[in-house]
Amino acid sequence: MAVCKRKGLFAGLAAVLCLAGALRADETVTVRYLVVDAKTRPFQIVEDNQSRGGIVSDMVDAIFAGTDYEVTHQVLPVNRLRVQVHENRINHWVAFDAPVWNSFGVEGEMLAQPLFTTRHILLTCRTDLPARITSIDQLKDLSVVMLRHFDYLAISEAGERGYLQAVPVDRFEAGLSLVQLGRADGFVEMVSRLRHHLKAFPGNGDCFREVDLGPIIPDYPIHLSVDRDWSDAFKNRVSKRLEELADAGELDRIYRRYVPESLP
Repeated sequence: MAVCKRKGLFAGLAAVLCLAGALRADETVTVRYLVVDAKTRPFQIVEDNQSRGGIVSDMVDAIFAGTDYEVTHQVLPVNRLRVQVHENRINHWVAFDAPVWNSFGVEGEMLAQPLFTTRHILLTCRTDLPARITSIDQLKDLSVVMLRHFDYLAISEAGERGYLQAVPVDRFEAGLSLVQLGRADGFVEMVSRLRHHLKAFPGNGDCFREVDLGPIIPDYPIHLSVDRDWSDAFKNRVSKRLEELADAGELDRIYRRYVPESLP
């Protein structure tokens, strides 16, 4: 609690201002953490329209633990979430984003410290494919599973041109089953997401192997994006906390709660 001592004519006013400052210092500020309602596991896990953890969700909770900020997890469909942000109908928010997506445009600001880095693979049961794909030509005419409405950069473009056969799916389990049954040549996705979903895959996954797609889809970082209208003091405080968690290895520990170090 601040101690204010003033004498003379402005003593009363100084006392009032001091009290107001103390109240501001003690009051809780709400941080609206934006959670997409589907297809973001293991970054965000939603069950019965409630946020139930996940890599990014746990990291956000760790950032603000023990502070005077209260984090509320706001679950929304992805399109509605983006519209409300762009129309400034949600304020004081944080979310996750990547430079290659730039989901929030000028309304968001990505903090410098990455949460983690993504790596894309082709999960396949074919033994004749190389361990590393270095050219899109090596995928010519293959049937490749992709999550519907997701952008896989050069591979999505090749599918649109008919250079390879894109097989859109809405659920991970459906895509994994197509590959396991030999009805698709592979499933392109982030290794973190595929390994996480494989843990719960009910089929026989003994045939699965990972083919590196780094030369086709370069690794890229996932960042915490914050409402551009947050104060510089808030952004600096969160940035410092992120750096502390990274240096202490806590971000890596959270990541490993959800992603095995190898195929399950």
